[in-house]
Amino acid sequence: MNPQIFQILPVRREASDLGSLARALAQVFDGTADRILVPADPGEDPEALRADLTARVRRLPEDVRIVVRTSGSTTGHGRLVGLAAHQLRASAEATAQRLGGQGQWVLALPPHHIAGLQVVARSVLAGREPVPTQGRFSPAELARALDRALRAEPTRRVHLSLVPTQLADALRDPAATRALARAASVLVGGDATGARLAEQARSAGIALRRSYGMSETCGGCVYDGRPLRGVHIRLGTTRDSLDTSGRIWLGGPMVMSGYLDGELGVTRQGTVRWIATQDWGQLRDGQLVVGGRLDDVIVTGGLKVSAADVREAALATGMVREAAVVGLPNERWGHLVAAVLVADSPWQPGSARMLRDAIGRRIGRARAPRVVVVLDALPRLASGKTDRVAARRLAEEALRDGTAFSID
Repeated sequence: MNPQIFQILPVRREASDLGSLARALAQVFDGTADRILVPADPGEDPEALRADLTARVRRLPEDVRIVVRTSGSTTGHGRLVGLAAHQLRASAEATAQRLGGQGQWVLALPPHHIAGLQVVARSVLAGREPVPTQGRFSPAELARALDRALRAEPTRRVHLSLVPTQLADALRDPAATRALARAASVLVGGDATGARLAEQARSAGIALRRSYGMSETCGGCVYDGRPLRGVHIRLGTTRDSLDTSGRIWLGGPMVMSGYLDGELGVTRQGTVRWIATQDWGQLRDGQLVVGGRLDDVIVTGGLKVSAADVREAALATGMVREAAVVGLPNERWGHLVAAVLVADSPWQPGSARMLRDAIGRRIGRARAPRVVVVLDALPRLASGKTDRVAARRLAEEALRDGTAFSID
């Protein structure tokens, strides 16, 4: 394979870089791109990335024009996702249809990850330039970017995508909260958005849309539990299952062409491409409720515990601002349920036991965490998602050095 087939494009949330990315995407959409676009973190070495791609790519479907790398939040190693122009276009058009039309987008996410890349792609297809937040994310800068976007958009239809931590930070800032309430839609994806955070946003008048998707589906393809136009959902062990709970299968025009670095990961049923996600979910009143990752189940004392359920219960106590729940190997229990968290108020002696008791009342004491680690901030990937590999490592270190709260 010729290494020069890849157009490595380091891109920051700055006008010059976004202009280059927009021009590259325009060529992808109009069919004139002569190389495969690979958006990159500005801190990466382009030649090292080119060499890595050349070594890892095992196949290159004819229609692939963009390579997006997944974050690898649970494995520590991301996949190479091959996307085609028609897939990105289908996603952007279905999003516009669900949101009630085109508008001005604010870019607050890294543009080399799928959620940020889609903001730029939607803007290109709408004939607009995205309004980026400047420098490191802050609620104040978010408010300024929203104000710039609102002044630039005659229809006042402004959209943006955030990850839950950004939304939580913004809700603690009155000016940012007021600015978000003026947006036509605020998409929140990445990590699961807790019910408490969603309720706080909606109570503040924010037009929140909880999105579910992944790089393999060109970003969010299910909004508020409802699939976008053309998207199919099935649950169960196979794509032909008609179960109301189980592994989530997604099909539709925005599903990727395939993984480039291993098994294709895509199957076909007629003209529909399908992907078996690593998530499980259930249907409630016709809406998809995502329960967490299939590998996010902790077996402790023979009991299967959903890390997502424990996290949601922790957030609902009001004691916790952010949380990640992981399993730590233990000779007696098999695994211990551990909560790695950022406290919502000063942590006092006895707070860990109070948290365990409060979670136990919600989901059962056997499912409540036996280990609590309090941090100033959770470790994050560049995409803004929680780095679960790092969170588990920090929990293991805290348990070894005695800084973790261990509760019987």
